[in-house]
Amino acid sequence: MPEVISPGPIPGPPLFLDFLEGKADFGCTAWGIPSYSVFGWQRPCYLMSDGYAKTYRELVETTDWARYGRGRDPRCANCMAHCGYEPTAVLATMGSLKQSLRALSGA
Repeated sequence: MPEVISPGPIPGPPLFLDFLEGKADFGCTAWGIPSYSVFGWQRPCYLMSDGYAKTYRELVETTDWARYGRGRDPRCANCMAHCGYEPTAVLATMGSLKQSLRALSGA
C-alpha cells in the first residue's frame, strides 16, 4: 500500500482557518482582495461578474457592497472563498491583541 504523504498545515490566518472549520463566523469583505484583468476591476469579486470598473476608485466608490454576502445575494449563500472572508479574518486579527499574538506564533 502506498504511503500517504501529508501536505502539512494549510497556510493562512488562524481566524480564517477557524472560519473554514466552522469555529468562527464572518461576513464577506468582497473589496478586500479585488480582481483586475484586461476588462478592468471585476465587481464584486472574481467569482461573480456583475460588471467591471475602469479604475480602482470607481470600483470602490460605485459598487454597492451592501448587496453582497450571505443572506443578501443568493449567489453568496454557500460561499467561503478566501477573496471575501480571508480579509475579514485579517481585519479581526488586527483588531485583537490575542489573535495577533496567535497569528505571530503560528498557532
